[in-house]
Amino acid sequence: MIEINPGVLDKTDSRDEDEDVEQRLQRVSTEVIQELKVSVGLFIRKNRPGTPEHGRIRRFVRGSSTAKIERLIGTFQEWPQLLDPTLDHLVQPLVTAFVEYLQNHARHYRHMNPKKLVDPLPRAICKVLYTLCKVRGPKVITRFFSNEPAILEPMLDAFDSWNRVSDSAEDDKHSNAEHLIWEEKYIILLWLSHLALTPFDLASMSTSYGETDIFPPGTLKSLGELPNVAHRLVALGVRYLSSASKEREAAVSLLVRLSLRPDMQQLHLHTQLIEWILSSLNDNLSGNVHGSIYFYTGALSYLAGFFRSGSGQTVAPFLIPIFQCMQTITAEGVRTASDIQGSAFARKLVVKIHHFLVIHLLSESSAAAVIDQNNDLDLLNAIFDHLLTSLAVKDNPVRLAASKALSVIAQKLDSDMKAQLVDDIARKLQENLVFKHSESTTADNEFQGADTMAIQRNFTAVDPLNWHGLILTLSHLLFRHSAPEAQLPTIIGLIIDALGFEQRSSLGTSLGAGVRDAACFGIWSLARRYSTAELLGVPISDVQSGAEHQGCNSIIEFLAAELVLTATLDPEGNIRRGASAALQELVGRHPDIVPSGIRLIQIVDYHAVGLRSRAMHDVALQAAALDEIYLDAISVGMSSWRALGSPSAAIRRDAAVIVGRINRMHSLESTTFQQMLFLGTFDTSEIYQQRSRGERTADEWHGLYLAYAALIRQGYFSGTSFVRRMRTTQGDVFLLEEHGIFGIKDIKSRGKRSELAIEALCTVLAAVSTSIRTNLMLEEVSYHVHILEACFKHCTQQVLSVVKSAAESVIGCLEEQGRQSLIRSWLVDIQEGRNGQLRSGGSNVNLVTVVGAVLPVTSMKTVPKDLMTLQMDVLVSQLSKVSSVGTKCAVLKDLFLPVFSSAYDSRFSTKEHLKMAIIECLDDHTIDSRGDIGSDVRIAAIDLLSKTHAAWDDSLKHKAFGIVYGLAVEKLDRVRGCAWSCIRNQRIVSVQDLERTASWSTYNVDYFVFILELGKRDHLLVPMIRGFITSASVGSEVLVRNSRLALLKFLDDCSPDEILAVHESLVQIVRSEIPSGRLLRPGLEVLSFLLDVDLTSREHPCSNQWHLLLVDLPQVHTSSDLPTLQALVGVYAGLLKYIESCKIALSTLHRLLLHRYPLIRLVAAGALWMAVPNPKLKALDLSQPMPTLRSDVQEALRSSQRAFQYPG
Repeated sequence: MIEINPGVLDKTDSRDEDEDVEQRLQRVSTEVIQELKVSVGLFIRKNRPGTPEHGRIRRFVRGSSTAKIERLIGTFQEWPQLLDPTLDHLVQPLVTAFVEYLQNHARHYRHMNPKKLVDPLPRAICKVLYTLCKVRGPKVITRFFSNEPAILEPMLDAFDSWNRVSDSAEDDKHSNAEHLIWEEKYIILLWLSHLALTPFDLASMSTSYGETDIFPPGTLKSLGELPNVAHRLVALGVRYLSSASKEREAAVSLLVRLSLRPDMQQLHLHTQLIEWILSSLNDNLSGNVHGSIYFYTGALSYLAGFFRSGSGQTVAPFLIPIFQCMQTITAEGVRTASDIQGSAFARKLVVKIHHFLVIHLLSESSAAAVIDQNNDLDLLNAIFDHLLTSLAVKDNPVRLAASKALSVIAQKLDSDMKAQLVDDIARKLQENLVFKHSESTTADNEFQGADTMAIQRNFTAVDPLNWHGLILTLSHLLFRHSAPEAQLPTIIGLIIDALGFEQRSSLGTSLGAGVRDAACFGIWSLARRYSTAELLGVPISDVQSGAEHQGCNSIIEFLAAELVLTATLDPEGNIRRGASAALQELVGRHPDIVPSGIRLIQIVDYHAVGLRSRAMHDVALQAAALDEIYLDAISVGMSSWRALGSPSAAIRRDAAVIVGRINRMHSLESTTFQQMLFLGTFDTSEIYQQRSRGERTADEWHGLYLAYAALIRQGYFSGTSFVRRMRTTQGDVFLLEEHGIFGIKDIKSRGKRSELAIEALCTVLAAVSTSIRTNLMLEEVSYHVHILEACFKHCTQQVLSVVKSAAESVIGCLEEQGRQSLIRSWLVDIQEGRNGQLRSGGSNVNLVTVVGAVLPVTSMKTVPKDLMTLQMDVLVSQLSKVSSVGTKCAVLKDLFLPVFSSAYDSRFSTKEHLKMAIIECLDDHTIDSRGDIGSDVRIAAIDLLSKTHAAWDDSLKHKAFGIVYGLAVEKLDRVRGCAWSCIRNQRIVSVQDLERTASWSTYNVDYFVFILELGKRDHLLVPMIRGFITSASVGSEVLVRNSRLALLKFLDDCSPDEILAVHESLVQIVRSEIPSGRLLRPGLEVLSFLLDVDLTSREHPCSNQWHLLLVDLPQVHTSSDLPTLQALVGVYAGLLKYIESCKIALSTLHRLLLHRYPLIRLVAAGALWMAVPNPKLKALDLSQPMPTLRSDVQEALRSSQRAFQYPG
């Protein structure tokens, strides 16, 4: 069977996949559909595959078969159109089988117990049909339903009988119980609504008249002379009109189609239904009756469907009553309408009803009956006001429905009213909109008649929901070609502004994605619905927008440039793809207008822009290289909120890199490029002005500084002119303390601003020092060092790498003597600090990292001896036990490697004290509330040993690698992996073994056996077992199981002497940890395990070590660690097997029956019971008071000692 994982195929964002997911599904869809056909055939009929039309239908179907078909259909959830060619072959057999069952086996229908895992055939078919409706839509699937009028009444009979039938006699007693599941009700009601379209009168298909009491209580009364089948259909629809699930939709469709039949209209069925619905709604609004929200949504759905499908003459009598009811529902302050107003779906239905009301009012057949008689246009105005108000509500479905309604209504309006509608929308879009000029911040009314092309829009104060609804309305107008041509410049300008809309909530989340998405739809509609001549007829100078269009000769080029900008720089993936689709439509519908159009849409591909980093780094640069208008658009966009001003630091860093690369495409005098960089913002006067106006946030300044540094690295500023600029504006760039932008006070602050300031300043420092280091004066370098010291004293781990890079560059600007002096002062600061803090304040971890980064810059051959000695002393002192874990890791990772360089080796004869410090770090097991934080030190020490082992002498090297062998089998995965890599790098393992172990994980049993075999030598055995016992006792469950199994396999292949050595080593470790060492509990547990499996020979029981252990073990009895005491009991229980130790072990277990902890008493009693099954011992109540317990225990022990069988 072909298995397609929908969860995988749904990820169309395809992180690094260039292949189109839809194409992948298309390739396998043939096989999936073929399997689906075969499964459906076997699903409904008892026959061989390939001949479904000749077999008998099944009466019951396994639930697994139904689930398999549903899963195969669900594969096409995102691409349902792939099912279209085969829908007939899938749906028709299901429909035929259902009808056949209805005609021949309806009386055999039974509800099976869910535990039987089978369903009646109709239920299984309904589940599959519902899945098809969910994937492809009910309108498409119902086309394949049988429309034979002969099955209408049998289906009604079956619905009634199946809904009452049950396998349980108890259920049959409850007449109101319904037994059909909701999928069955939904499909049958949907089928009945399809049969309601039959062209024959229902009277000709009814067996009798009557049954006036079949409606649910509190609903309709008798409907007079309706045919019986109509009575039953209406009753069924009314019953499920208030359902909380999907069958409500099918019931609404059934009632709408039934009431609009000509024969039912003659019997005034629609009149009675609408009057009943309006009466129910009015009763609720008046407070007389409080109904369910599901009933109200069902009633409103019926009214919307009635107006949508009914003719003007049919609906005309009900326009005014329904309008008045809707006005009451939407009026503010109506407490009884709160349930309806609180439901987004109900409000959407009200919008739809208003939509169809206006359409009928504006039609000739309805207007004469309503508007002319009432002579009042307030009704239309009220509806328009409600639709415009609905564009700003928080519920997205309501806004979508209102925007679509306004665009459809606009098609019915004359040109003047259309223009008035667009003017109203434009006026609402400019509410609370602030324009940002280059010299002031002014409201929009002060710029009337000004050159608004040069004015930026500030969307901070506007309502993003209202903008989304209004822009979506304009987009729908364009999609339906309803926008007046005279107002196209206004509409295009507003949509382009919306393409750059962004607003942030108080929590920092984006609120503008919906607006930009609607703008992409608007441009796509404009390109699709309007001809090239119409668009070229729009003067580009009349388009008032905040976007620049220098170099664009037509509005089409302007739109293309804006779409390229959005498709490459927008932070949202769906917006980038929407812009790409609109660009493809624009180029395809208007050929030979967009510069390099074909090549452009190949670069700005729908899938290429899916990944943000690829869109910025690759697509943007390739598009910018095609033409100047794309280059200018992307360059200006780089300085906006999309790139350098983005709230995301990652996006700002990427944008800075792009700025550095894109400058090569510009001329240095390019006005656009100067505007993009805002180089004037680094002038003192401009900083003051922008600070007073509050125009830039810390994020924006951070992005501008990163861009400035990128330009310096790319050589944009070169020669003496740049050096003079750095001289005159040094205070503008670095002495920012007095200006309040990224100064020393920001570095010393805590939180996000401090990190931004440190990263921005250090990035510029590194770029400046690297680019013009030979032209910097001494006082300038000194100030760079001053800023650098402030940065590394207060930086966090997130920006430490940037500080390291800046330190390397700044140190490179100093003379050799100055470097040595600066490094000496830093080392003294580290050495004289206390508790992880520098003498001058700040964390010593950061300074240790910085010193390690700058040491390679210093020439080791000219370093004086006192500086080397100082460095040695710092290394040893910072690796002491009192140092923090962070300090030790920083020293091991950054300061040690230069010590083992050739220059140091030539001037120092020994470094044993440093190597001993590394060995101590290999055994660092510091634990705090975070857990085993010493593992970081162990890993850092292993990495250092792996890099420097060639400089170690044999004795210390053997000692260090003995610990490494133990770490290779310890409990932490990452430590084991690091130690195993170190062992592999020693070339101790043969090539054949390396190939054999390449695929092993450090959880593997064979891996543990292999390491135990390697460490079997004398100098490695004890340290290796010290690490191994942690895996075999306190590790994860899988690790404990695998390591113990590996130990058994290893010992099984060992000689008696080797087994004895392992036992002696283990006993030695346990004795060294008494009374409360770290490895005491793991050692006792492993020792108990080995005694339990009886791998030690009884004739050679390690007598000397065991006797010493038995002497030391009583010190553990006073421990408060219960797991350790439990392991101790297990050891004593194992020692009962040996002649030399059984008496001591037995007496000790007897004493433990009186231990202070009841749990230990219980464990000791269990161990004794396993050795001596004494009934008196079993009857002991170990929870009773100690005096009473003591006498009972003594009595039980006397009988136990007599019954104990001593070994041998």
